[in-house]
Amino acid sequence: MYISSLKMNPIPLEQLEVVEKETQVKLPEAYIRFLSQYGQGTYRGWLNVQLPDPGVLQPFVEYDLWEHDEFSPITQPQIKECVSIGTTIDGDFLAVHPNVEGIVWLPRHSDEITVKQSGDGDYTETLDRIFQGAHGNSNTESSYYEPWNDTRKHVFFCFTPNAEYPALPDLGILCKERYKPDLLIENEYTCKLFIHSLGGCLRLNYANGREIAVHYEADQQNLFNEISSFLLQNHCELWE
Repeated sequence: MYISSLKMNPIPLEQLEVVEKETQVKLPEAYIRFLSQYGQGTYRGWLNVQLPDPGVLQPFVEYDLWEHDEFSPITQPQIKECVSIGTTIDGDFLAVHPNVEGIVWLPRHSDEITVKQSGDGDYTETLDRIFQGAHGNSNTESSYYEPWNDTRKHVFFCFTPNAEYPALPDLGILCKERYKPDLLIENEYTCKLFIHSLGGCLRLNYANGREIAVHYEADQQNLFNEISSFLLQNHCELWE
């Protein structure tokens, strides 16, 4: 798994043990190991691996978002007893409950709550299985993780098509040649050039054809300035 930045904030085991004691839940071992090694962050640009939070799902008890029949692993009142351990960019929740063995999956675009088993291996294997179940296909791209910290910065640029670069992927070719990314994630919708010395990535939004984002560590200002200058010289402008 590629780590976009070495500036991670591992979570002490004692902090997670306190949550287990206070909420009477059993956190998945693989999840505990992952947080204690990498800290909070975003996996594959899809799922936020977060600290366990018993308050996130409590407001959802009042809404009839999911079915609670004899096949549901939890009742509607038991939603408030769930401890959230992650969210996706689509609004799905991963949670644990004292009476459920496994990870409770509360989807945003379905009314069926299910349980996902977390194996003894790497936590990312569990997340990949959940992704496959939710989207009906496996994620074949290289796995990567973007740790959260207080020193990460991001700046947006707007690309203007022109005779030299009639579409954003044309500028993407030049970016790939110039910066030789340590990891490249590219499809018809996006192009992410992860540059380890930047502590982040250069992301081109092929879907809308205009937006470019640069994510970087604060102490890599010089490299960011060089990238910024390069983009400004190639038909981009700062997006306020």
